[in-house]
Amino acid sequence: MFPGGGLHIDQAPPLSIPFRFFATAPFFLIVCGLVLIKEGNGLFLTPLLPETVAMVHLLTLGWIATVMFGAMYQMIPVLGGGPVPWLQGCRWVHLLLIVGVLTLVLELGVGLHRWLLLVASFSLGGALTLFIVPVGIALVRAPVVHPTLWAMRIAIVSLIAVLTMGLIFLGEYAHGFLPMDRYAMVGVHLVWGLFGWIGTLMLGVSFHVLPMFYMMPLFPRPQANKILLGLVISWILLPAFILLWNPVPYGLVWLAALPALAALGLYGKIMVTLFRNRKRKKWDVTLRLWQVGYLSGALAVGVMLAWPVLEADRWRYLFAVLFLFGFVSSIMTGMLYRIIPFLTWFHRYSQQAGRPGIPMMEDLTPKKSAQWQWWNQGLGVVVLGGAVLTGWDPLVRLGGGTLVMAGLMLWYLLYFALRSRLPE
Repeated sequence: MFPGGGLHIDQAPPLSIPFRFFATAPFFLIVCGLVLIKEGNGLFLTPLLPETVAMVHLLTLGWIATVMFGAMYQMIPVLGGGPVPWLQGCRWVHLLLIVGVLTLVLELGVGLHRWLLLVASFSLGGALTLFIVPVGIALVRAPVVHPTLWAMRIAIVSLIAVLTMGLIFLGEYAHGFLPMDRYAMVGVHLVWGLFGWIGTLMLGVSFHVLPMFYMMPLFPRPQANKILLGLVISWILLPAFILLWNPVPYGLVWLAALPALAALGLYGKIMVTLFRNRKRKKWDVTLRLWQVGYLSGALAVGVMLAWPVLEADRWRYLFAVLFLFGFVSSIMTGMLYRIIPFLTWFHRYSQQAGRPGIPMMEDLTPKKSAQWQWWNQGLGVVVLGGAVLTGWDPLVRLGGGTLVMAGLMLWYLLYFALRSRLPE
């Protein structure tokens, strides 16, 4: 939380709204794992291989975006103090997102029929539009504004750009390529998608979630604003340089990335201080998952900055593993192991708090499963990273198995939390 901005619990949406997204997302994570087990090292031949593009979108749209959509429906009213308009439309967002991801993957990965791309275009375009418009209105109208809300605004603007470029790519794939530098456009798509949408949202949410759940001091608002400003400057400069120069001179890459690197350095310094000064000193499994995420994110930044020197596709795959599975998935998993029990307890038991037989929030978390989840996540990052660097097929398939296990354990988390009932 930030000084002057409390929680507006009375604005929280029904439990079914975020949970429909949380329950669906592990399915796509499991499918990713099964694809890795089936295809093995064949997915790492070239970054623009249709099967590889399908795999990436299974992770980014199916797994990551689905969790983020559900979390934003839950967090915006609570943090901003105002409801998301037309909340019942989330059912259409959920349905269209599932249809869009599945049809996109079936055409790119399996090559069933080109008409599936048309279905994917309308479904994904509809899902993201029906999500962006009401969420954007809620963010603009929010009576309480703090850095987490600003991070969400930046992320939504980036998502609009990602949606526009994604629809252009789908149209090109179906009807012929436009006279443009496709590699440059893909680079811009990745910057706004991975960094502008996913990265900014992850950091912005951490401003609030970590102090709230782990009894840390408040994240200082002036420093949070500086971090967001540095990120925005880089998210503007990097796409501009990519479009203006091909290839981009290495010095310009550093110049464009410098504000974001300074922002990340400041963020890391503050987070180390907050972790040391938290009131509850015990390191639980969810905090360990945050550790895995932060370490993977730092390594991903180093790999990305070395691209112009390394000039090898396997380093791009390593960045994808470290960023998407190591950084994003580890932190999202850690948050879900906190958010799902908290929301279940709040909606079912908060009005009965203090009565005999009412469970505590910790009672809604499967502790052994959480411990296995942490080990599985760390193993997955190491194995998939090693698979990319060595090209050894058994490692790729073992890494796919860790994704399957991660998804199954998240489903068990949902089952464990929701099976609890009020005592007679």
